[in-house]
Amino acid sequence: MSGIKYLNFIADIFGIPAAERQERIRRYADLFELTNDLGQPISAYSHGMKQKLAVISGLLHSPKLIIMDEPFVGLDPKAAFILKKFMRKFCDNGGAIFFSTHVLEVAEKLCDKIAIIRGGILLADGDMETVKGNESLEEVFLELVDDIKVDEEEKAREGEKA
Repeated sequence: MSGIKYLNFIADIFGIPAAERQERIRRYADLFELTNDLGQPISAYSHGMKQKLAVISGLLHSPKLIIMDEPFVGLDPKAAFILKKFMRKFCDNGGAIFFSTHVLEVAEKLCDKIAIIRGGILLADGDMETVKGNESLEEVFLELVDDIKVDEEEKAREGEKA
């Protein structure tokens, strides 16, 4: 399936009228510099191109909430920059984005609110300034993880004694 056929399929699912669909596909494909490749089979796309296509397909129906898992993986620096700017503008215009990332510097720069989760346990959450205080997000994360490791090691030692 080609990129354009895939985007039209997604637009069909959401019932996007032809004129709106064409305008949105053109706008997002131009934004993410994928326009010239939409006629190619998706199987020929690089990982980054597939990531761009996935982002575009998620935007076609003009959602108010976007959920993304590691959205920057595979993107070249320019595409990552464009996506970051888009995400900030989307939220500034009233939308909301939940996204997971292991790149804490990106989270620190983009996020208004944050949750740090490890092993399914919520370690910290709140607005960025409350969570990180005067430290970097990376420093806070490492402190929280180190505290858990110390607690786990202490419990393991106590279990060995029993």
